[in-house]
Amino acid sequence: MMTRDRRVIPATCQVHGGGVGFTNLVVSRRPTGEIVFDPHVDGSCVLGLDRVSADMLQEALGEWLTTPTAASEAT
Repeated sequence: MMTRDRRVIPATCQVHGGGVGFTNLVVSRRPTGEIVFDPHVDGSCVLGLDRVSADMLQEALGEWLTTPTAASEAT
């Protein structure tokens, strides 16, 4: 489900296993601007990022997604 302030991203739980989509990651933006991650989609573990933290995450993801990994360089 995707709305302006909410995204559901197919993911895989690295602890419990399962394929992509086994665990969905809900990411939403609150009216305050805080970005909230709900990795279990049930509110049992909710992570909130303020603007500074969200900017740091965006920078890291941008770098990681555009930089080859050691495994990809080996092939």
